[in-house]
Amino acid sequence: MAPRALTRWLSGFYYGLKLFPFRKERKERLARGRTKGFVGIQIDGLAFPYLQQALDRGYLPHLERYLRRGHKLVEYQAGLPSTTPAAQSVYFYGSDHAIPAFRWFNKETGQVISCNDPDHVQSFREEFFGGQRGLLAGGASYSNILDGDADRSIFTVSSPHPQTLFGRLGGLRIILLMLVNPLRTCRMFFATFIEYWANRKDEWHHQRKQCWRTQEGLFPLIRIFCNVILREMQTFGVISEVYAGTPRIYTTYSGYDEIAHHFGPESWPALKNLVYIDRRIGEIIRAVDYIPGADYLLVILSDHGQTPGYPFQNRFGATLGDAVSAFLQENQTASVSAGSQELARAKFGYLQDELEVRQKSWRHRVYRYTKNYFQNKIHDLVSETLKVDPEESVVITYSSSLAHLYITGSNRPLNYQEVEQAQPMLLRFLQKHKGIGFVLARGANAGELMVFHRDGHICVSENPRFQQHELAFLRPYGAPYDTLELLYRFGLGRRCGDLVLFGAIDEEGIACFDDQVGGHGSVGGQQSRPFLILPLGHPVLAKDSLRGYEFLYHEIFRAQVGDDPPETKEPPARDSMDTLNKPHAGSKFFLHD
Repeated sequence: MAPRALTRWLSGFYYGLKLFPFRKERKERLARGRTKGFVGIQIDGLAFPYLQQALDRGYLPHLERYLRRGHKLVEYQAGLPSTTPAAQSVYFYGSDHAIPAFRWFNKETGQVISCNDPDHVQSFREEFFGGQRGLLAGGASYSNILDGDADRSIFTVSSPHPQTLFGRLGGLRIILLMLVNPLRTCRMFFATFIEYWANRKDEWHHQRKQCWRTQEGLFPLIRIFCNVILREMQTFGVISEVYAGTPRIYTTYSGYDEIAHHFGPESWPALKNLVYIDRRIGEIIRAVDYIPGADYLLVILSDHGQTPGYPFQNRFGATLGDAVSAFLQENQTASVSAGSQELARAKFGYLQDELEVRQKSWRHRVYRYTKNYFQNKIHDLVSETLKVDPEESVVITYSSSLAHLYITGSNRPLNYQEVEQAQPMLLRFLQKHKGIGFVLARGANAGELMVFHRDGHICVSENPRFQQHELAFLRPYGAPYDTLELLYRFGLGRRCGDLVLFGAIDEEGIACFDDQVGGHGSVGGQQSRPFLILPLGHPVLAKDSLRGYEFLYHEIFRAQVGDDPPETKEPPARDSMDTLNKPHAGSKFFLHD
């Protein structure tokens, strides 16, 4: 027997023993023949430059070997907003116009929509994508925001039918499964203590070396959950899906993103965390290589990066909500909705739901008491909504370096003239504030976008013409031409605020409206530079430039499984303004010397 054949046989025997409760599902799929599929691995928030830096330092040996085996690392331009929900809405449904931010305000219902709330996510998932067949239909989703209509959704916020990780295995079989996997169980418990003390050391080092700091709060608990418990469980889940032959699998490792928000995207704690993510990815690579069954395309990517920055409040002495409130008319205040650890809180709550037991024993009472205690602590530390005088005032929703401001006196989107009538001093104040790079607003005419910056403003329409000096204010945010096109496609969406605020970029980094030292969601810097790893020879690699998220949906994932275009039943009714957020056929942007 050839060495490689022997290796594959031994590996098959090993995985068959390790994952024997999945043998029935595997046999059923193999009986239907070999299928084409994909395994998508997303490292949340990791920019191309920082991945390259980690590779150069030797932190990613498994990825390095994977690249040497005939794969290529490339950079692409993130879409806008550069957030996980927006990116996954395109990955899974092909739509780039539905989600304006991690949090936004529905003026028609008066409700703040948050992607950390499972009820909210399920609701807008049905509203935005209810008429489409998602990419993960017939597949599995692990630790994502959207489920893509996956048959099995674990730690996925939007799943209408969440399942526990081992719910389908049964009591005795799960005990036996853990007995044949004692190493993983022991490793998880041991890593929990290591992660706690590592966080203590990182906090001490950060206090000595960094000028910008974030609040500690429950971050150690969230860090342990994302970087130990969730990471181990989702890795085991993905490997089990590969063994079972599930054709479409997608998972997100969120640990780096959480640490990067807290310490900075190029900090030693953030980059060092990639060592452990790399090991888990190495396990998945081996499973894809050595478990016979489906013909998998392994896609390793990030949805966006992070730009180093500073907390807005630390530098300017007030939160964005407080600063805006000072410039509103008398007896009016801003209603603020924010939170830097919301996604982690959602996943933590999801884990709590997974751990629910039905027995009314003393163990159940202790568990419920502990669960309620931590839920209340998290709610106190990360306030969901602070509402004061909600009628005829201003609502601000922000996440990281992107903020949406809504005038609540009207249930329709307002243009900049109507905003100035409602709040005469507000727009000029925001335009001149050093923590705000520029402000988007709808123009007086349909299809017009106003961009206000410190030195003036421009009006962007279907076929604009600008001199180079007119777009000089966009240079810190990237190529002016490309940035302006992104802004035009994004800023006219009906779910966007009446004013959209972008954090300023200067020598200190990017202004983060949340309590963060690494930001994303807007444009500028490394947040717009995610990465993608594909096999050499993949048609996508022949393209001159990769922009947005749409090509991943059409040219990689759907091309691999050979699906027809998504089935459209009865699409939900959409405002006509929604079409302005899509690319215009024949739309051209002109830049003159």
